[in-house]
Amino acid sequence: MSRPIGRRSTASRRQFVAGAGAAGVSAVAALAAPPILAQTRAPLRLGVLNSFTGAIAVAADSNVIGMQVYLDRINWTMAGRKVELIKEDDQFNPQIGLQKARKLVQSDQVDMIVGPQASNVAVALVNFIKQSKTFLVISGAGTDAITWERVPYMFRTSLSGWQLVNPIGEWIYDNLAHEIVVCCADYVAGHDIANVLKNAFEKKGGKVIKEIYVPLGTADFSPYLTVIRSLDPKVVYDFSPGGADSTRFVQQYAESGIKARLTCYGGMVDETTVGAIGKAALGVISSTIYTDTLDTPENQRFVAEYRAKSKEYPNLFSDYGVVVAEVIDRALQATDGDTSNKDRLAEAMVKVSFNAPRGPFRFDPVTHDPIQNVYMLEERQRGDRIVGEVIGTKPDVQAPGRKQS
Repeated sequence: MSRPIGRRSTASRRQFVAGAGAAGVSAVAALAAPPILAQTRAPLRLGVLNSFTGAIAVAADSNVIGMQVYLDRINWTMAGRKVELIKEDDQFNPQIGLQKARKLVQSDQVDMIVGPQASNVAVALVNFIKQSKTFLVISGAGTDAITWERVPYMFRTSLSGWQLVNPIGEWIYDNLAHEIVVCCADYVAGHDIANVLKNAFEKKGGKVIKEIYVPLGTADFSPYLTVIRSLDPKVVYDFSPGGADSTRFVQQYAESGIKARLTCYGGMVDETTVGAIGKAALGVISSTIYTDTLDTPENQRFVAEYRAKSKEYPNLFSDYGVVVAEVIDRALQATDGDTSNKDRLAEAMVKVSFNAPRGPFRFDPVTHDPIQNVYMLEERQRGDRIVGEVIGTKPDVQAPGRKQS
């Protein structure tokens, strides 16, 4: 079963419809209207494909609440079309994700698909998106490979892994140390992140003293922490998948007494994990594109609306949701709500630019990836909360359009 979204929902497991259908028009007006106008005033059907069950369900739930916050602002209407969200759970499984995408397109006849969060699912969708010419707006998956695909009707409004890792690699060299230890999970994403970090750090003139790779699901990190202590570095950069692995690593790192500054991939220590990590998170430095502490009018409004809706503070995935909804709305305003001419819609979307809760947002016209600020955060105590405070900013970060060696 799907997890609840925000407050408990009575929506069915397979689908929920938000909004009240298109505004009624008289039969005479409908007959008299130009065909394109009649079509573009029909309800806008958005297929929301995400991992609503499993380890990253909190990300999917937060994403949808962020979308709902924006839709509430605009009365669930984009360019004169009432919005319907049709939710499908990919279960963090590429095969299931592909099946659900086909269902959304072929049976539900959605105007576009929004999501997923899981990179393995996103990669599995690419050929289907190409062949079916489906409009896909990725509101989560960060795999760099998506950047290199050049699919005309595929856009990403979240981030690429490179955007988070390359800037903090340079920032560590400029601000913390010229020698580091890299410790990452021993699977594809861990090695990819380690390579991006190394390239950024070494290009600045830094030296990676040692690379350590830790099996997924490790419960006891003491053997690896012993190696790190013996090396006595000034900084350790770590990536463990968000959840149990990252929580255990950060807690055990703090307990070990290692004095090296712990820097890490953004998703390891953020609003979704810091509650479980607790005081061990204090002082950890990470990179991200969003924190609820950003002091801008756009973010202050978003935080207030999100808390009113969910009683919680927004997180990175919440920002993914509100941004993807505004991107779609702005693109549709430029096409008078028409989604049938996908070339025109893509042209409109690539020109979208605005100040989001995360900061200035615009698209790379070639890769369809976002160009945006990346923030270096330090976890600090603020009242009864541990929050990420901005201690550095890399503005207008643009991911490369091809794989970096």
